[in-house]
Amino acid sequence: MSMYDHLPKTDISQSIYRKTAIPALAWIRVHLIHAEDLIMGIKESFTAEEWRGLVSLPYAVSMAIVLAAPSLLGTFHESKALITEPAKLAASASSDLVGILSGEIQSRGRELIDEQKDLFKKDQNGFRSRTIEACRSAAAALTKVSSKEAAAYKEWVLAIGQKVAEAAKEQGVAVSEPEEVLLNEVSAALGSSA
Repeated sequence: MSMYDHLPKTDISQSIYRKTAIPALAWIRVHLIHAEDLIMGIKESFTAEEWRGLVSLPYAVSMAIVLAAPSLLGTFHESKALITEPAKLAASASSDLVGILSGEIQSRGRELIDEQKDLFKKDQNGFRSRTIEACRSAAAALTKVSSKEAAAYKEWVLAIGQKVAEAAKEQGVAVSEPEEVLLNEVSAALGSSA
C-alpha cells in the first residue's frame, strides 16, 4: 500500500505520481545513502579517540574562553554563545567535516558541555593547558584529511572561540586581553594561520 493510495485514481494523477514522486523518492534515497557513506568515510579517517577530541574541542576552547576573564553577566552571554555559535558558524563553513561534527555536537551538546565542566572541576589549574594540548592533538589528527578540511575545522574552532569572547564585554572591551592571549595560544596550538 502506497502513501499515495488516497489520491484519486485518474490517469492524470497516476501519471504525475509516476513522473514526480517516484523519481523524487529515488533521488532522496540515493542522496541519503551517499550522505551516510560520506559521514562514515570521514569518521573512519580518525581513531575513536581522535574523533572524540575533534567533537569536544569547540566546547573546550569555548569554556576556556569563558573562564579566561570571568564575570557574572559576561559568563551568561558567553555561555549562550557557546551553545549557539557552533551550528551558526558551521553553516557557512563549506566543509563536510565541520558539518558532520556540528551535527554530532548539536545532538550531544548538553553531554559535551557537562564533560568540559567536570574536567574543569577536577583540575581548574590544568584546564587551560589541557585545552591547548587538545588543540595540538586535533592538529595532528587533522593531517588525515585534506588541507582544505583541516583548515576549515581550525577556522571554525577559532571563530567559535572569537564569538564566545565577543559575546560580552569585559573591562570595557569586546575581547579582553586574557581572552585574546588564549585565542592566540589556541591558534598557535592548532597550527592555524587564521
